[in-house]
Amino acid sequence: QASTGQSACTDASAGYYVPTTGQTTQTECAAGTYQASTGQSSCTDASAGYYVPTTGQTTQTECAVGTYQASTGQTSCDTASAGYYVGSTAQSTQTACSIGTYQPNTGQTSCLDADTGHYVELTAQIEQVACNAGFYQDINGAHFCYYATAGHYVESSAASYQTDCVIGTYQPNTGQTSCLDADSGHYVNTAASTIQTACAIGTYQPNTGQTSCTDSSAGYYVDTTASTTQTECAVGTFQANNGQTSCDDADAGHYVAVTASTTQEECPAGTYNVNTGSISSDDCLDADAGYYVDSTGSDSQTACAAGTYQSATGQTSCADANPGYYVDSTASTTQTACAAGT
Repeated sequence: QASTGQSACTDASAGYYVPTTGQTTQTECAAGTYQASTGQSSCTDASAGYYVPTTGQTTQTECAVGTYQASTGQTSCDTASAGYYVGSTAQSTQTACSIGTYQPNTGQTSCLDADTGHYVELTAQIEQVACNAGFYQDINGAHFCYYATAGHYVESSAASYQTDCVIGTYQPNTGQTSCLDADSGHYVNTAASTIQTACAIGTYQPNTGQTSCTDSSAGYYVDTTASTTQTECAVGTFQANNGQTSCDDADAGHYVAVTASTTQEECPAGTYNVNTGSISSDDCLDADAGYYVDSTGSDSQTACAAGTYQSATGQTSCADANPGYYVDSTASTTQTACAAGT
C-alpha cells in the first residue's frame, strides 16, 4: 500500500510482484521472467523454448522458427546453428540435419537436400560433397554415391549419371573414369560392354578400338583366334576365298610358284604332275616317250595305244604307224616295218 490511512492493501499488478510484507511498492518482473496473475509474491521464469525480453511482462514469448532456447528464464532465443534447424516455434532444442541433407546457414527452419551428383553421409553437415569421378548419384537427398557399373564410366566429379562405354570400347571394372579400347585382335560391337571379343579364326584386326574383325583376304589365312595379322599362303598352296583358316595344297597336275596366291597354275599339255603341293613348273614332268598328255592340269600320262607310237618326250599325242609299218603293243616308242612277204 503506497498511501497512508488505508483500510486495505492493493494487489500487485500482473507483471509485478511483492516478495515481502509491509511493502509500499510493487516490483517489476525482471527480464526473463513474467507474471500473468495479480497479487503475486514472485515472477515465473520463462520456460525453455520461450523468452521474456523486457521487464514487467505478463506473458512469455515463443521462440520463433529457426531459433530455440534450452534454458529457462532467458531474455532471448538462440539461433539454430549451421548444420541444424528449428522447424516450429517454442522449441527447446535444435535438430541436426539428417544424412542426405545439409544447411550452410544459421537460423534456418529446414535443411537442404543434397543435389544430384552430391551426397551427405553424416548428420549436422554444413555442406554437401561432390561425388568423385568414377561415381555418380541420380537422386536428391542421397547419403552415398553409386559406383559406375562395369561397362560404364564417369569421367568427372559431381556427376548425376554414368555413361555407356561406346562400341569399340569396354570396361570390366566398376568405379572407372574411362573405358578401355578393344585390343588389336579383338573387337566390341555393342555399347556398355564389359568384355572384348577375340577375333575368330579366319579373321584378324591390326588396330585397337575396333567394332569388328576383317576377313582374311584371298591368298591369305588366319588359323588362330585373336590374331592381329593374316598370313600369306606359302608357295605350293593357294586360297581362292576370303575368311579362311588355311590354304589349299596345289592339286596334282598343278603348281603354285609364288606366295599369297589366289589360284594354282595348270601343268601345260604334254606334261603331268602326280604330286600335290608343288611349287614350280619344274615339278611338271614331260610325258615319256611312248606316252602323251593331251590336256592341261593332268596328274598322269597316257600310254600310246597299239597301232600308235611316240618317239619324243613331252608330247600331246601319239603318231599312227605308217603304211608298211605296225605297232603291236602299247606305250611304244617306235613302229616296226612289215616283214618280207607281208
